[in-house]
Amino acid sequence: MGLKTFKRWVFWAHLITGLVAGIFVFCMSFSGVLLTYERQIKELSEMRYTVTPSPASSRISTDQVVEILQQLQPDEPHIYIRWVNREGAAIPAWAGKNSYLLHPYSGEVLRYGEGVAADFFHIVTDFHRYLAFAGEYRVIGKNITAYSNLVFLFLLVSGLYLWLPKRFNRKAIKQYLLLPSRYLNTQHRNRQWHLVFGIWCLPILFVVALTATIFHFSWANTALYGFFGESVPERESHQEVTSLDADIIPYERLFIDAKQHANNNGYQDWYSMWLEIGDSEHEARFYIDKSIGHRQELAYSLFFDTRNGEVSKVLRKQDWSRGGQAWGTARFLHTGEYFGVVGQTIAGIASLIACLLVYTGVVLAWRRLITTPLQRKELADKA
Repeated sequence: MGLKTFKRWVFWAHLITGLVAGIFVFCMSFSGVLLTYERQIKELSEMRYTVTPSPASSRISTDQVVEILQQLQPDEPHIYIRWVNREGAAIPAWAGKNSYLLHPYSGEVLRYGEGVAADFFHIVTDFHRYLAFAGEYRVIGKNITAYSNLVFLFLLVSGLYLWLPKRFNRKAIKQYLLLPSRYLNTQHRNRQWHLVFGIWCLPILFVVALTATIFHFSWANTALYGFFGESVPERESHQEVTSLDADIIPYERLFIDAKQHANNNGYQDWYSMWLEIGDSEHEARFYIDKSIGHRQELAYSLFFDTRNGEVSKVLRKQDWSRGGQAWGTARFLHTGEYFGVVGQTIAGIASLIACLLVYTGVVLAWRRLITTPLQRKELADKA
């Protein structure tokens, strides 16, 4: 098979797979755009509940928050509390799957549930992952997005091969890397958009699509951990906690100790501090975070024994196995959050351009497969 024939085969494979999976790639890309600033928007939605303290105001204690949650959900000992390091910040808290936003001084429930913004992003996330399939049909949506993502990887690799100019010279490279000052027609415009935007965003889109495989396929996780000579870790299992009665040390004291630990370890500027209790018996876990979330290198976990108040474990990202660190990095490279808001913005723009690539690709394919043959037929009929 000659090089020209091989390139023709690659072209048709690129075109056909693009048409088959294009709508699903568009759905994932567009929903990815909507999710770009999810973390910041949800944070802003909670800032609306910030309370201006009076001179006599004093923050409710961690134990009072736990007591409120136990009153609201007496049969749910698994509790999360998030303290935000800002005066007057409302307190997000969870008892199992039940979410509340509490007044920081009175303990009044300011909001039941996670709010409109969070609910919106839950819907978008379900669409992004499962194409909005629900219940027993969710696995269908998950498989469609999983294999469409693999097709997208093929489109990126084959697209790079098809992009390569026949001759590498200054004129050819300029034509394939830069948009022209004017277009001959809409077909020329669509082709140039497909080529130029595609090549500039290809590295980012390749990383986004490649890292997505770990969410869908066990072989991807096996390969990632295997690269570091490790096996995929099994999920931890422990006896279910049914009550918090065995916890002896006041949670407020643990919170104070956690803040002191943060101050002593360069985290005095922490943004938020999560407390989790009721997951493992006799254990309270604090997650101390300098960012608004999803920056693992800017956070660490601190574990206390609730029977004596002693620190039982400190876990930073560098304490994880190399495979675990790689998985955590890949997880947040997918959304760009590994590089903060700049990374999110780049990933969001690349996702938007992926939508444009699907559009221009479909239009170009339609012209080749439908419009041009019809025009030729009309000319032949007239002749």
